[in-house]
Amino acid sequence: MAAALIFAADTLIRFKSGRMLIHTTSSALPAFETDNPMLVGWLCQFSRSLDPEAAIARIPAVDRTALGQVLDYLRRSGALIPAESPDVSLADAEQGFQRSREHVRLLARSIYDAAADLFGLGTYAEAELSRRGVGVERRLMALLAATDGLRSELASLRNPHLEGQLAALGIDASSTQLNLHIGCGKGLLPGWVNIDIHPAPLSMNVLRGLPFGAGSVRHVFVSHFLEHLFFPRDVTPFLAELRRVLAPGGIVRIVVPDIEQCIEAYDANDPAFFASRRETWEWWPENPTRLEDFLAYAGAGPEPAYLFESHKYGYDFETLRRVLEDAGFVGTKRSTFMGSEHPALRVDDVSEVAGAKYGDRYYSLFVEALAPGEGAH
Repeated sequence: MAAALIFAADTLIRFKSGRMLIHTTSSALPAFETDNPMLVGWLCQFSRSLDPEAAIARIPAVDRTALGQVLDYLRRSGALIPAESPDVSLADAEQGFQRSREHVRLLARSIYDAAADLFGLGTYAEAELSRRGVGVERRLMALLAATDGLRSELASLRNPHLEGQLAALGIDASSTQLNLHIGCGKGLLPGWVNIDIHPAPLSMNVLRGLPFGAGSVRHVFVSHFLEHLFFPRDVTPFLAELRRVLAPGGIVRIVVPDIEQCIEAYDANDPAFFASRRETWEWWPENPTRLEDFLAYAGAGPEPAYLFESHKYGYDFETLRRVLEDAGFVGTKRSTFMGSEHPALRVDDVSEVAGAKYGDRYYSLFVEALAPGEGAH
């Protein structure tokens, strides 16, 4: 029995000038073309895992050679792949991941550019493209369907991905008294659960929730992460999730850029405040205007291709205290660099960004809040 085949997830079937085209997004071979709808219908059975020899054996002998050639071409083009794909090496997976990161950047920028053109052209775009065959809305619906399909598949990977990592860290449903370091980057805290995107010890998308039981956490340390989330769409549920996992009296320590200081420095035209940026961030643009510097740091106008890395919002103490209280925290107070009243949270020095300063002042705002309940640990 031959190895079962299935259409690759990126296979497309398109219709053009009375012909049907089957191709993938990455094949170097031209699309397979046919004007035979019955052939395409027969091929559609490979939407599920199917033995090609068994499929060919069920058709008249006169057609078998031609269909075998079609299947061979679709295999070579990558449209049909083995249902049980061979294991992918770690090196191959890493290379694919890095390419995907770049594709995401290009996609984000492309969507923005297309939206700008669409809004500029208005009804003319819809009418003209509809006249040519398919209007804008239908194309966007196809794009949304493809994106939703990918999101659904990625969501199905979340639990097995987390299960393996949590087991490696010795964490299960009964674990309590945990310490979470969210947005750890390369600064890992011994004895803490260090969380970030790949390749962190616990790599995950925290906006999909945290894999810990209610009240299972003692301390949460979040340094220079909150400003990378959209406010309030992502910030509000993220803080609510921190509140859920913290035990009564548990503490969250949050470090963010101090936008109030930025405003004061802008108003006072303080050259030291802005010039000292490059001492910590070598990539910081040379000689930006005060307004360029301030707005970028506060999250105004992030570049679509770098939305994940860019700041999305800025905080002063008043704003951060309010959003924490809205999430159910109490006792919100200012702190200082390495100045927590709680020894377990004197960990700011693990974050290079938290330690950035100009003169004797730090660029960051340090804030702590409690989950309501019994006294702090």
